Amino acid sequence: MIAREPSLGRDHVAPCTPLVPASMPPTSGTHYGLWADFGVYDAPVPWGYLVHSMEHGAVVVAYRCDDAACALRDELEALVAAQPADPLCRDDDPARFILAPAPDLEWPIAVLAWERQYVATCLDLPSMQDFIDQSYARAPENLCAPGVDDSARGWCPG
Repeated sequence: MIAREPSLGRDHVAPCTPLVPASMPPTSGTHYGLWADFGVYDAPVPWGYLVHSMEHGAVVVAYRCDDAACALRDELEALVAAQPADPLCRDDDPARFILAPAPDLEWPIAVLAWERQYVATCLDLPSMQDFIDQSYARAPENLCAPGVDDSARGWCPG
């Protein structure tokens, strides 16, 4: 299912401030003043970082696996790796994509961009690619700048 989401704002708050997204998964709204670096993550990234990355034109590919094997992750990683380089990006982050698990998703797959959402129960690569082509780099701030990667310390340690 592809949906154009209404704007829920662009306000920034301090990283790790508790947020309650107005929609799940969020595609706009109050988010952290820092954004997640583009790349592949093995653990969930807080939505406040992901929304800010979307504000910069990124596409977030989030997934929920119900088994330990998670073949879905490998297929989504191949999809992200196959995307063309972005001329605005640096060599070590050639495109504005984030792949991360999101155990709080209702659907197994969510491909997200600023105010745009694609959710699915199964993998349909042609329709996902069409969504990516229509959504990539179409956000209020079209830029590719390094973000933060706090995954090693746990993003928001308590």
